[in-house]
Parts: sequence; C-alpha cells; structure tokens
Amino acid sequence: MKTKHLLGALLSFLCTIFLFSCGNDDEKEIYPLSFEKEYYERPLLGAADIMIRGGNRDYTVTVERTEILSISVDLSSSTGMGSLLVYPKKKGETKVSVKDNITNETVDLKIKITDSYLAYAIKESNHPALSNGTAVYLINNEAKDCYFVRYIYPQHELAPTLLTKGTYEFTQNDSSNPDASIYLTLKYKSDEQENFTDEAINPTPHKLRFELSDEHTNANAVINLMHRFLNVKWGELPIEPATKSNYLIIPSLKTTIDNTDYTIIGTLDTRPEIPENILE
Repeated sequence: MKTKHLLGALLSFLCTIFLFSCGNDDEKEIYPLSFEKEYYERPLLGAADIMIRGGNRDYTVTVERTEILSISVDLSSSTGMGSLLVYPKKKGETKVSVKDNITNETVDLKIKITDSYLAYAIKESNHPALSNGTAVYLINNEAKDCYFVRYIYPQHELAPTLLTKGTYEFTQNDSSNPDASIYLTLKYKSDEQENFTDEAINPTPHKLRFELSDEHTNANAVINLMHRFLNVKWGELPIEPATKSNYLIIPSLKTTIDNTDYTIIGTLDTRPEIPENILE
C-alpha cells in the first residue's frame, strides 16, 4: 500500500514538473529596450531609419519638438524588433522618448536634423589629394560647404576627423547648350603637388569635369540626385524624370581635370553618412 502511495505521489510530482515546463515554453521571451547609441544625426532629405536593437515590438514614441521632425514605428518585418522612421521637417535637435509598452521601459534619444548632402566616394583615382578612399561631402547650404574625409579600409569605416574643409560650385560652359560640359569646382587649400595642406594660404580651385557620356557614369541618375539633394538647376540641360531604378542603384561618376591626366571614378550617393558632429 505504501509503495502504491509513493508511486502515485511520484507520478503526480512528475506530471506537475512536465506541465510547468510546458507552460514556461509557451511564455513569450521579454527583451530589454535598447538602441545602438543615444545620439543620431539625420539629413533633411534621405534620412535613414533608426533600428531598435532590443525590445518587444510594442512602442509609444514621443517627440519633444514636433516642429523639427516626426517619427513612426515600422514593424513591417517579421524579424527584428522594429525601427523608427524619421521624417525631418527642418534643421534642429530634439529629444525623442521611446517607451516599450510591454516592459514600461523608456529610452531617451537625441536626434539632430542637418542639411542634406551628397557624398562623392572615390574608388579609383590618380589624383594626389582626391585619392582612393576619399569621400567628398557636398552640403546643401548657402555657403556650399564641402568636407573631405578619409575611409579607413582595415576598420571599414570613415575616419572621425576631417582631412580638410572647402567649398564647391557647379557650372556649365553654356547653359543653353545641352551638350555643354558640366564642372564641379572644389576649392580647398593645396600645395604645389596638389596635396591637402594646412598652410595659411588661400584655397585653390580644382575643376572636375563630369564625363557624362562615359561608360563609368550613370548620367541620368547622377543629374537627378544633384537636382533633388543639392537643388542644382541645370538650365536647358534635359533631365529625364527619376525612375524607381534611379533610387535602387548607387550611381557611379567619372570626372577628369582639363589639361591633366587626372581621372577620378567614384559613386555619388547619400551614403556613406557623414561622420557625426561635423554639420551644424
């Protein structure tokens, strides 16, 4: 009789453990709310999403200064924890509070909206300063600022400090002639060997001609990008309407410098993003 009671108690104990284990398996795992960092910069045009690194796919977002930007939560992907879609309205900085409605955790972010820009990321070049791995950022502001940053290949990232700063200008030999050459003039301090210099001298103009008919240049995509992100007006130059494919490809651009053998080939895009704390 005692043996029967002991067996019954043991069976009951094992059933309890089994049911408890099954219940635990059915419970949803909870993740703490987290982001890659607490400070982000996004341009007025072409703002990238902000990935939510950890969370539970149920969020409330509060923007302190709604005149700067608005945000929506994107949970369209079945994987991951979601992302924040940033919609800039004007330049400025604001606090954004993200609350996880499952854990009641809140993370405060700072998001700064800057001028829009394009990056001429140089891949092949025989120019001393505008060499392989140099990114030239053309800023859409009144001063027409441009920044030069070096790409560090071993770390697969841009250097956090500038090579130098200058200005830029687009010109066309004859705006009424669709076949006239387009030039990008970069003004920065350079020495006699065309290298960057910190010497107390006036900036030197370096006039790059766009080789729009060259096989290395995606001409229509390049022109549309400059029109959209830099507000460049091309006069009589015919611009075909931008298509979906223009935004799917990363346009390549070949430039040369008249009366020299300098050839520069790179991509023109909103990527890579300019290092933070450079733009106002």
